[in-house]
Amino acid sequence: MEGDIKIYFNDRVVVLTDKITQNPVSNDRHVYIFDNQKALAKRLKHFGKSDDEHLCIAHPNLNQLFEYTTRCFTYIEAAGGLVTLPDGRMLVIKRLGKWDLPKGKAEKGESLSATAIREVVEECGLKTTPEITGEIAHTYHTYHQHGRHILKHTAWFAMRCHTDETLTPQSSENISQAVWLHKNQLNAVLQNTYQSIKQVLKIEE
Repeated sequence: MEGDIKIYFNDRVVVLTDKITQNPVSNDRHVYIFDNQKALAKRLKHFGKSDDEHLCIAHPNLNQLFEYTTRCFTYIEAAGGLVTLPDGRMLVIKRLGKWDLPKGKAEKGESLSATAIREVVEECGLKTTPEITGEIAHTYHTYHQHGRHILKHTAWFAMRCHTDETLTPQSSENISQAVWLHKNQLNAVLQNTYQSIKQVLKIEE
């Protein structure tokens, strides 16, 4: 992994980093130098219940730190797509009242790129399969479901559709709208979406 990893707890964020600039005995509650697995789990649980806006967790080996962190959650792999038309319009959806991008959990034995294509087609009712043109981001967010605290990793792929299809939102997935929008129409989306989605849209811009 290259660069810091941001894990979103709704609009709050935990940053995993290998850049240790703080003294390990620092009393700064926003900085935690990794000590052991049990202490990490306790620190993340405390952050989840607090009102703190951010927490920085440091360890010399970022890959190792990420592995320790995933052990504190039920870890899920997912993938999604940022789909564009030749005229630059992007496909966005509204799910449970917030703007989003089509995404979903990977099925057993399925590659993340295949997951991304399947979810885009299913959630937006596309009749033609979009073409993957690249990989643009990896995001991480947490949520609670059925008594479990879940950490979801989503791999995001840039995709291209060549025709302006009529979209059919997948109501069974709580999607009420699926629309094509120009970049200059995204302000309303950015004001009512998730931090992880802002991260994807910013990278694409």
